[in-house]
Amino acid sequence: MTSELSSSTAKAPFDRVDADVILLSSDNVEFWVFKSILLLVSPVFESMFGANGSRTSRSDTFAPTFQVSESSTTLDTLLRLIYPTTTPTSQSYDDAKAFLEAIAKYEVTDLILKRAKHMVSAKYMEKHFMSLYALSGRFRWKDLALAAARESLRLDILHDTVPYVQEMEEITAASYHRLLLYHRACGTAAHEADSNQDWFPSWYKKSWSIICDECKAENGRAGIDKYLTICKATLLRRPCPSTILDARIPDKVVETWFDTRGIKVCKHRPQYFQDFRAAYAAEVERVISKVELEFP
Repeated sequence: MTSELSSSTAKAPFDRVDADVILLSSDNVEFWVFKSILLLVSPVFESMFGANGSRTSRSDTFAPTFQVSESSTTLDTLLRLIYPTTTPTSQSYDDAKAFLEAIAKYEVTDLILKRAKHMVSAKYMEKHFMSLYALSGRFRWKDLALAAARESLRLDILHDTVPYVQEMEEITAASYHRLLLYHRACGTAAHEADSNQDWFPSWYKKSWSIICDECKAENGRAGIDKYLTICKATLLRRPCPSTILDARIPDKVVETWFDTRGIKVCKHRPQYFQDFRAAYAAEVERVISKVELEFP
């Protein structure tokens, strides 16, 4: 069924008069496309084109027209992802969500699906992880659900209220429960990351008193140990590398590690600290990457 309203033509490359099929969006924009390209990536398009088009949109073409439920914005993004010489963009998360819904509807190939998920994740995952987690459960996309769950580790969702998003209405209690279980399991893994000391820098494992290889000054380990203790507690709530890398150095650590207390000053102390912090963050990344997200 097509609209009786006058239609307009989409922007290039979806305006070629030599195209063999026309897709008409819900807001009456005609997309002149090549059937062979769409048939390669979507069985839904294949079924659609097996039927006769409802009308011919121009007197100078015999290309059949098929009305679709997507808006011109969503259809443009979808087709640009499918076409080999175009690059899709989205201007808002709402547009991106509608695009993913179209991706699911048309059952595109795995390669196209992977590109779609990456495009949306790269731009919107940080601020919309909860929405994407809900969407992933709806379409059974475990990889995107895991990426969204990983993003949630930046927040203390076990103790703080997660900001409401409309898509929460679509999440089952079981799905949200699985997210909390994942967060808790990652917190435990990150908290216990120091139980395996293989990742500790070699200078840290030597003794309680560290002699700098460069300037031969003495560096006590107390400041680093205190920093480790503080991080362990925080990682239970926010179990991700950014908890370590982005956090301000606690005053107690500054007092015990960077104050000289009368001993010879080691100008390499900041570098020792940064080396330890980087190694710690890498170990946290390693252990949480092994945590599985339960997914039906």
